[in-house]
Amino acid sequence: MRVVHLSTIHRPLDVRIFYKECITLAKAGYEVHLLVPNPPTNKLEGVFFHAIDKVTNYPRLKRIWRRLSSAYQLAASLQAEIYHFHDPELIPVGILLQRLGAKVIYDVHEDTPWEAISLSKNNPLVGWLKFIIWTVLEGIAKATLDAFICVTPQIAQKFPPAKTIMVRNFSLTAELEAADTNIADENRPNNVIYAGGIAGIRAIREMVRAMELLSENLATKLVLLGEFSPPALKTEVEQFPGWQRVEFLGWQSRNDLVQNLAQARVGLVVFHPERDHLEALPNKLFEYMAAGLPVVASNFPLWRQIIEEIGCGLLVNPLDPQEIAKAIQYLLEHPETAAAMGRRGQEVVRTQYNWEVESHKLLGLYKKISMQ
Repeated sequence: MRVVHLSTIHRPLDVRIFYKECITLAKAGYEVHLLVPNPPTNKLEGVFFHAIDKVTNYPRLKRIWRRLSSAYQLAASLQAEIYHFHDPELIPVGILLQRLGAKVIYDVHEDTPWEAISLSKNNPLVGWLKFIIWTVLEGIAKATLDAFICVTPQIAQKFPPAKTIMVRNFSLTAELEAADTNIADENRPNNVIYAGGIAGIRAIREMVRAMELLSENLATKLVLLGEFSPPALKTEVEQFPGWQRVEFLGWQSRNDLVQNLAQARVGLVVFHPERDHLEALPNKLFEYMAAGLPVVASNFPLWRQIIEEIGCGLLVNPLDPQEIAKAIQYLLEHPETAAAMGRRGQEVVRTQYNWEVESHKLLGLYKKISMQ
């Protein structure tokens, strides 16, 4: 059975889309095609890649129109039985593809309407306009599309129960366990790691300021893997004194991520308390745990429930650099305690919070809708 995944926004080798979902489906015997801008190759790990036009020299609305038109035309030409898209802007494309007689799945990664509010704090009017647009589009999708995959219970509650499953963004344990060396080893550097999108609401300012507050005797370095959004944010935080203790590596391959995790002692995930963050289950949290790292995380109720129950890290106010620094320093100064936290987190990931468990839900949905 031929299936097509589409994304106009995510990176070609996005962890959830490519490494988890597409490869899982390919290994299960599906003919999997992935449509993305700037694919790295024609075929990788059994998945066929196709290039969606990525036009940059047009006004915003024309750029959106061009990439959506490209996505639809390319997807339709593949004549797949199932289409599976990952961006809210592709809802109209999904509806058109459904009219061709195919089954269509919307993979909902974020609470998009509320994310629009969070990302538009400097322009609330634009934020609320986007909120309305996304709410309307999601309403149309709920009434028409065949199935929905949601990453958290909070998002899943917004979609029709009979057509919705939850496939959480848990980690790929096999590759990340390669990063599991003894974090209490005195030869291991005092690196603190953050991997993922770098933004104001993901506490980049607070993380860099926390580095300034750490004892110089610890020789601590914050290793940043990811891209700044917006790019001008990098220029701003480079002026902070704490930036002298930051190593910015940009976006890295999966192998490079594993190598950097193997040289770290603490994983950071200190998102701001925005509505779309409070119930999120960020992939990086479980990747740190899979690599045997203790975490310093935002003190959201859901995250508190997970982290305190396991005993795998410390919770902080993500808006307080002093509190973030204090937690980091404690873990660095108590390496045996930190190592025990890392081992507890890793054990739970091995048995519960892993992609191997979640992948069966994905395959079950595909089997179900292919029989309808």
